[in-house]
Amino acid sequence: MQGSEQLLTLTQVAIAVAGFAGIIGTFQFKEGEKIRRGDAVGLAMIVNTGLMAAFYSTLPFLLSNFGINDKIVWAISGGSGTIIYFIFIFYAAKRLKKFKTYKAINKVLVFLLFFVAVIIIIINIMNSFNIVFKREFGPFYISLVYALGSVCFMFSRLLLRPIWRSIRNQEAENLKDSDQ
Repeated sequence: MQGSEQLLTLTQVAIAVAGFAGIIGTFQFKEGEKIRRGDAVGLAMIVNTGLMAAFYSTLPFLLSNFGINDKIVWAISGGSGTIIYFIFIFYAAKRLKKFKTYKAINKVLVFLLFFVAVIIIIINIMNSFNIVFKREFGPFYISLVYALGSVCFMFSRLLLRPIWRSIRNQEAENLKDSDQ
């Protein structure tokens, strides 16, 4: 099967990132500490998207074990992946609806992430229905790489956000002490 090594690598990376995010999330949010909606949504998206990327990167192997033709494997994998992408977009939009952000760059970034996801959905629908793309590996692979890239971006934010928050608090205290 085309791309089998790439799919196995994606599976391993997705499981590793989801697992580390779960561990970090467990230790990062201590009892009594204020947990922000953005942090909770980010952690949920990392774990959910990471595990779904792991599943969908193994789905073609499952289908191939039943002797299904590669073109049909990519059509089924891309089509079912598209359904999950669509569900995740609505899940994220619902969770982010109550999330208040005041920085324009955050709004632009979220819009761009959603925009690219919609383009990937369209490409995978076209691939599944043999329109422009010929039921090939590439569009399906792009959807997995994008999902995993988004997960890695959110993972880095999960790791670094508390550090930057602590630095801002320390700098504010230093300014307050120097004013006295």
